[in-house]
Amino acid sequence: METLTVNLKINGQPYQATVPTKDSLLDYLGEKRLSPAITTRLSLLKTLRDDLRLTGTKNGCGTNHCGNCLVLVNGKPKKSCLLQMRSLQNAEIVTIEGLADNGGLHPIQAAFINSGGSQCGFCTPGMIMATKALLDTNPNPSEAEIKQGLEDVICRCTGYNKIIDAVKQAARALAQADEIGVVEAGGLGASVMDYDGVQKAKGALTYADDLYLDGMLYLKAVWSAHPHANLIGVDTSAAEAVPGVVRVLTARDVPGVNRFGNLKRDQPVLADDRVRFIGDAVALVVAENDLAAEKAARLVKVDYEPLPGVFTAADALKPDAPQLFPEGNICKHLVHTVGDPAQGLAQADLIVEGHFETPWVEHAYLEPEAGVAYWDDDRLVIKTPTQFPFELRAQLSAIFNLPEERVHVICTPGGGAFGSKIDGTVEPLLALATFVTGRPTKMTLTREESLFRSTKRHPYYMDYRVGLSREGRILAVDCKLLSDAGAYTDMSPRVIDQACIFACGPYEVLNLRIEGWAMYTNNVKSSAFRGFGINQVAFAIESLLDEAARKLGLDPIEMRLLNCLRPGSKTASGEILRYSVAIEETLVAAREALTKDLPRIRQMVTPGWKLGLGVASGFKNVGAGKGKVDDAGATFTLLPDGRVQLRVSAVDFGQGIRTTMAQIARGVLPLPPGALEVISGDTVLTHKHGGAVAERQTLISGAAVEKAANQFKDTLVTKAAAIWEVPVDEVILVPEGVADTRTEQHMTLNELASDLDQRGDKAACSYVHVAPKTFALADHEGRKSVSAEDYRNYPAYAYITQACALEVNPETGQVRVLKVWAAHDVGRAINPQKIEGQVEGSCMMAIGYALSEDYPMENGFPKFADFGDLGVPTIHATTPVRTLIIEKPDPAGPFGAKGISEVATVPLTPAVCNAIYDAVGVRVYQLPATPARLRAALQAQAEYASV
Repeated sequence: METLTVNLKINGQPYQATVPTKDSLLDYLGEKRLSPAITTRLSLLKTLRDDLRLTGTKNGCGTNHCGNCLVLVNGKPKKSCLLQMRSLQNAEIVTIEGLADNGGLHPIQAAFINSGGSQCGFCTPGMIMATKALLDTNPNPSEAEIKQGLEDVICRCTGYNKIIDAVKQAARALAQADEIGVVEAGGLGASVMDYDGVQKAKGALTYADDLYLDGMLYLKAVWSAHPHANLIGVDTSAAEAVPGVVRVLTARDVPGVNRFGNLKRDQPVLADDRVRFIGDAVALVVAENDLAAEKAARLVKVDYEPLPGVFTAADALKPDAPQLFPEGNICKHLVHTVGDPAQGLAQADLIVEGHFETPWVEHAYLEPEAGVAYWDDDRLVIKTPTQFPFELRAQLSAIFNLPEERVHVICTPGGGAFGSKIDGTVEPLLALATFVTGRPTKMTLTREESLFRSTKRHPYYMDYRVGLSREGRILAVDCKLLSDAGAYTDMSPRVIDQACIFACGPYEVLNLRIEGWAMYTNNVKSSAFRGFGINQVAFAIESLLDEAARKLGLDPIEMRLLNCLRPGSKTASGEILRYSVAIEETLVAAREALTKDLPRIRQMVTPGWKLGLGVASGFKNVGAGKGKVDDAGATFTLLPDGRVQLRVSAVDFGQGIRTTMAQIARGVLPLPPGALEVISGDTVLTHKHGGAVAERQTLISGAAVEKAANQFKDTLVTKAAAIWEVPVDEVILVPEGVADTRTEQHMTLNELASDLDQRGDKAACSYVHVAPKTFALADHEGRKSVSAEDYRNYPAYAYITQACALEVNPETGQVRVLKVWAAHDVGRAINPQKIEGQVEGSCMMAIGYALSEDYPMENGFPKFADFGDLGVPTIHATTPVRTLIIEKPDPAGPFGAKGISEVATVPLTPAVCNAIYDAVGVRVYQLPATPARLRAALQAQAEYASV
């Protein structure tokens, strides 16, 4: 292949790069024009990552949209993913690795750590480099100038508020030559830095695609060309003839069960007889380099017999619809009735009703799916960012006929997940290639592949009727929920189950009928997404309650207070709530904050635009529940150097769980900075647990850590007392080690570890926490097996009220959210800054759900393939969020704490829609409420008024 030599400087060091010419690469791949897949191979990003292993610069999209690949080129910010090497002769490049001197922190990096401006960390290097370029040219930027300077970099986690704070902090520090101090460690209630914050800010945290193994092979899948077809044959001969190709795998190469899935193993590793959506893998090329794998994948010939498809959930229900599985198209159907809803509606003074629709939504985490696999003696090892390490281990065990102990899953740091990385994507393919070849393998999806292979938020089609008394009391709810599960089961049964449980919101309703369906179709798969089915029903019920309050002439918050759940109330599913029920407190706090700030908000409205105020409430489970065992374990060990190691059942995707676990540990053990090592996300080193789902880890894993820490504290004190031969009650744990309060003897933990080692002893202890038994909504036998007081669906709940102020341009339909007030019940605040970060990021995601995000499908194919088309909010959509932390401790949680990482997405979407109505009198029934849809509604409203 013809090559080109490019001379340049990278981080001050001269470098000579040899890259293929454009024409030779096109000729090799048999293409006539450039595509992102080809352009990326000629880019600066590929040189930085694959040749120089400067992996701090990330590949989030490969299509010039996300900005995670941003570097400085001759002092100017440039996206490197499509920046051609041939254009960089004699250029000077600075990456995140070259920002600070002598391995220290640049003030910008310190500011991002201190402000909490990094969550998953995947976008952080791009954000920091954009900030460097901005402050080099504008040392004291306004907030508008900060947004303009960082507009090319997308963050999905933070909501941008703390990123803007970081830029302001850095500007002040650079102007005044000040150092930015960070709180490295601390206990309960302290806003300490992220446990991995320094590595994230340096671009040094190793994500899955940053791994390069000696002798590793590269993988490329051949995806289905049809959303529904019989598979007649696969011809791999031309592909196998490509130099560098090791194997081309098909279904016959799968040694065990050729299926995977969390709840039901129904998706083929490699399609055998039938494809059911375009994300089905038909063949897998295994090659010495990624270019050969790409070429060979294009040469695999697949013979299909196209079949009629099912492309809507409503069509899937029809008797004459094509049947996607032998048992039919119904993935899950359930009906739940309490009281007499017909009578309740008949007695109502007001009935509000409506048909509501929500779209598919892409999770849009910045890190595409990736991983490596290799053999470690006789153990198959997979390193990948999965939320479900132990469930993945079980699935791989069945695929390869291996005992579970011979499959080792290691969770790499997660560049965002939001639920989608619960379900498998690349993992079965990686493991298969390594199992068959015996060599290390690597696979990273392009963003286009990620979009159609990964799961989405379910589209829901909802019909609601709500009856109320003239005083505003909810008398009855009757609703039907229809969801599109896509091609396979994944988590859809549990999502529709959960949607039904929460269909009435955080209110006590004595008469209700809820019917839910999850239907198989030939669309992309739907599964877990932050909120897990509650977001959709909250949109419907909260919109109708807003309508009811207006028609009854009631204050919307007062009406919610009249109906809200309290201790002793029954949820819609029949669970009697016991403690830490805080919806009332969140409503009161939101009202007080909104009332206080409203005069200033009125002054912010743009002339000609209309101000709207909206409120909504929600609650969500904490813990997976619904019959699933909620368990986790923690092990503390005193290491030989005196540090303490914590191995905990937890997986971190940016929500800060490793930081939280360390703070809970320090709530018991007074350990100084640097004295605690946290290990998580490893099926060999940690206890089996239910994964990073259902905002369960603070509650369940945290409880294990708290209890194990107390045992470990007793162990250290007891062993020190034995060495000193003094009563145990005289010895205490202090930051420097252990001390005898009577004799004033003192021993560091290093000295204690050494003394124990000389005695052939060690200090370690473990605790496994198991939450009380729970039941699924449809588990009628389980309901009968316990008393009404002991029946529960989940270990705990979190409660929330969110209010917003926005403005609407009645001419264009454009909406700008001016401020959000978010009152959150957290049980006990472990790290206020982390809580704020989760709330702010969730609010931005909820605003995107309300106004812009969509992943439209047409006949089984997505209408677009680029990250830039998803409608993900940019920094220009940043909204001030005032987080109101409500502490009402839950006795089941560590020090009373419980999770909040998902519930914060639930009520803001309907609050935004309610505020739109308040502004312009248009009720939103279909998401997203784009300017085009609002313009059409406003036009229809005007035409109706003129009749």
